[in-house]
Amino acid sequence: MGKSALNIDNSHKGKSDRAAAGESSQTTTGMRSQDARSEEMRARLMAASIEVLRERGFAGFRTEAVAQEAGVSRGALVHHYPHKRDLILAVHKHLYQLAVDNSVESAAAVTDQGAIINEMLKDAQSFFLGNHFFSVLDIVLSANTDPELKTEILQASRNARLPIETAWVNRMSEFMPRPLAETVVYMTYNIVRGYAMRTLWEDDPARYAEMIVHWKSMVRDLLRNNGVTWPAE
Repeated sequence: MGKSALNIDNSHKGKSDRAAAGESSQTTTGMRSQDARSEEMRARLMAASIEVLRERGFAGFRTEAVAQEAGVSRGALVHHYPHKRDLILAVHKHLYQLAVDNSVESAAAVTDQGAIINEMLKDAQSFFLGNHFFSVLDIVLSANTDPELKTEILQASRNARLPIETAWVNRMSEFMPRPLAETVVYMTYNIVRGYAMRTLWEDDPARYAEMIVHWKSMVRDLLRNNGVTWPAE
């Protein structure tokens, strides 16, 4: 066999490999761009859903209104959330996830023993006395007419609230016995949640402020009676 027969030209192979690599890169970039666009669309729909829910309540919550608020077609909304219940459940989970992220971050950021109880109180107030809690409450109460949705909503609520309280219990357990930390967290969240419910028919900030003063005194007495000295504020 002659030398020319062995001198095979592979230049076309290099070109085809580079072309294939380019196509693969473009495909990957395209997929990432599509994922980014989908994520952006879901974020817009969540923001719009929260606004519609806040303004109109669950009874007036319509997918058409959400699409209009988001500035997208109803078809774009249906592509991501085929049914209204899918959107409702997604909004519910999203609102709770915002609370979880905020609470876990707040609990982790506290380093001053004397400030941790106040920070936990602020965290509870930021959720229960904010608009998001009443939107969540509206969804929970309205879901009673749909047993399957109600089950999913209640499970999502438990999945969200328990990690929040656990985050604060874990943090406070660094300064006191865990059972005592659990009691303090339980007291705090139930007091704030209870007042939040009362604001549905009577909102008395002065009375609430007075109640918080008594609550702090009760917590300090509880800690002292269990051998825990708490720094002054």
